[in-house]
Amino acid sequence: HHVHPCPACGIIYRADEHHPPILPVRAQLPMQLSGSWVSTHCEVRPAVLFLTRYFIFHSNNHTWEGYYYHYSDPLCKQPTFTIYASGHYTQGIPSSKVRGGTELAFKVTQARVTPMDQVTVMMLNSSEPGSCGLTSSWSAGVEQDITPTNGCLALGIKLPHTEYELFKTEQDTKDRSLLYIGERPTDGSSPDSPDKRPTSYQAPLIQCAGASEEFSNYVSLKYLGKKDTNGREALKPLPVAFLLFIALLFLR
Repeated sequence: HHVHPCPACGIIYRADEHHPPILPVRAQLPMQLSGSWVSTHCEVRPAVLFLTRYFIFHSNNHTWEGYYYHYSDPLCKQPTFTIYASGHYTQGIPSSKVRGGTELAFKVTQARVTPMDQVTVMMLNSSEPGSCGLTSSWSAGVEQDITPTNGCLALGIKLPHTEYELFKTEQDTKDRSLLYIGERPTDGSSPDSPDKRPTSYQAPLIQCAGASEEFSNYVSLKYLGKKDTNGREALKPLPVAFLLFIALLFLR
């Protein structure tokens, strides 16, 4: 702290076990969900699941879209399946349990699934008829709507359903906007009742500054290896390319 002085560093340096550091309270930012938010790194979930997330929030009508890209490895290099979900959310209220947090309820009304490897394809094709899309019709890289079957039992998705969430927005030392979403239950379930509402947060998402909502289409094309509207072949998923995109956002 002598080389790079900062108020918090000095307070901590002068503290001891009898005089713990009392840090200045940071101003709480108002909840600003509007826009696009993306994971900064590969994330982990219970039951050995690895994924990256990308969300779009429309504050004008309180609707949202989410892309969950799942992988089989902790480096997020081997895609297994992706889930697209959408719905609407309630007006947030300050949390009575977690200072600085905002409580919201998210209704999930629609979902689509795209298997990305043969193991997932086989699992979905062997699922109980009528429990996950069209029976025995799954193939790698092809998206299918699971809304008509009220979700996908094999993947633990039930539609429609409501999740009771805890959100918080902050800014880091470089004035970048961060979004914290409530941590998932350790048993792998979802916070589908008020008593299961999170009291801690997952790793933050970073706001896609200046990025249009067409980014979701860009990510989907890169992830699935499809062709774009101009007929050009999109690339297979490359984590390095994704990291470069994030790096470019930081540079901007």
